[in-house]
Amino acid sequence: MSKQKTLKQIIDMTKLMLAHAQSGDWNTVISMEADRQLKMDEYFTMSPSAEDAEWITDGILSVINMDKEIMDLGRSDLDKLGDTLSQIQRGKRAQFAYQKLA
Repeated sequence: MSKQKTLKQIIDMTKLMLAHAQSGDWNTVISMEADRQLKMDEYFTMSPSAEDAEWITDGILSVINMDKEIMDLGRSDLDKLGDTLSQIQRGKRAQFAYQKLA
C-alpha cells in the first residue's frame, strides 16, 4: 500500500474518531484508536522520500489537530461526568441523612 494511501486512511480514521467523540461515543473512539495505532505503526515503518515531506507534514499536522480536539472533548466530558457524580454523591448523602431522621 502506498504511503499516501496509508496516511489518508489514518486521517479518515481520525476524522471518524472525532465524530464519535463529538457524539460522546467514547467506546468506539477507544476501539478505533487501537486500530489506528496499528495503522500508524505500519505507516512509520515506511521510509518517506524528500519530495513527500510536504503532504506528510500536512497530514500529520491534521491528525495532531484532530487528536487535540478529541482530547479536549474527552476532558470536557470527564468534567461533566465528575459534576454528575458529585451531584449523585450529594443526593446519596441527603438521602442517608433523611433516612437517619425518619
